[in-house]
This record gives sequence, structure tokens and C-alpha cells, in this order.
Amino acid sequence: ALDGEKEQALRVYTTRPDTLMGVTYVAVAPEHPLAARAAASNLTLAAFIEECSKMETSEAAMETMEKKGVDTGLKAAHPITGEAVPIYAANFVLMGYGEGAVMAVPAHDQRDFEFAQKYGLPIKQAIAPTNDEAIDLEKAAFTLKGKLVDSGDFSGLTSLVAFDAIAAHLQKIGKGNKRTNYR
Repeated sequence: ALDGEKEQALRVYTTRPDTLMGVTYVAVAPEHPLAARAAASNLTLAAFIEECSKMETSEAAMETMEKKGVDTGLKAAHPITGEAVPIYAANFVLMGYGEGAVMAVPAHDQRDFEFAQKYGLPIKQAIAPTNDEAIDLEKAAFTLKGKLVDSGDFSGLTSLVAFDAIAAHLQKIGKGNKRTNYR
């Protein structure tokens, strides 16, 4: 919450609900209203937002630019565990993509992994290879589908089954819905 405001919903977007239990931070677009409000009392964040307003946002530019961010000082509650995770304004999130906010799963997304390493954020495994192959999450994200681990009631499910199971669970508890986006 900001300055004593009551909690409010933050809509985030993901293409991989099977990785939900590996979320360790949320990244919002620099022009997200939440980042803008937090910047009113955070000069570092305000300067970052100003810097981002001048950057190129083509897909090619976004792919190759250095990933940067600033902690907003705000926290989001994980939709299943309730655990508090930091909210970062990040230059790789665009308002026009999803909701302008993404769940960050560094163990299973290379961009999120690089950002987490840069800013000392936790990397929490939620997916393991189905063939029990060894992976090293200190070197790179494991981005393939597999089986869920350390994911509460969803542990042991395959990514394919967990995708629908987690989406259905979030819908049931009023914290999510499935939708198809076309580009």
C-alpha cells in the first residue's frame, strides 16, 4: 500500500501459470500508475521513469537493451501463498503488454533471471526436468516445461496439467482468469 492507502489489486500477466510458485518479484512498466505514484516520494524512481520515457520501445530494441529497474518500495502479495514480493519498475515491461505488470519467475525465464541476478533477487525453482536431468539455476534459467516442484498442492504435476489446474484455482478464488491474446 502507498502511504496508508488500503490494499488494491494489481493485475499481472503471465504466459506460464505453471511457474507461479516461482515468482520472487513483480515488474511493472515505468509508466504504470503504481510506479508513477510511488515516484512521488522516491527521487531515484522518478529519475528512472524519466530516463525510460526517452528509450526506444521497438521489439528489437527491447530484446537487446540492458535490463534495468528500480524497487518501488511497494510489495505485492503472491496470489496463492500470500507471500510479499517486491514490485520493481523495469525498463523491459511495456504498458501495452498484458496489464503493464508481469510476474517475474527468474528460475524459469532468462530475462527475469538476468534481472534477478543483477539486483540480488531470489531465484526459486518451481519446475524440474521430467527426466530428472541436473540443471544449474545459478548459471541460467530452466525455461522448458517439466514437472512442478516446491509448488504446494501442485507439486508433481506436469507443466501441461498444472497450467490449467493453477489457472482454474486462481479463477475459483477470484484472483485470476484465462484469456487468449492475439497479435
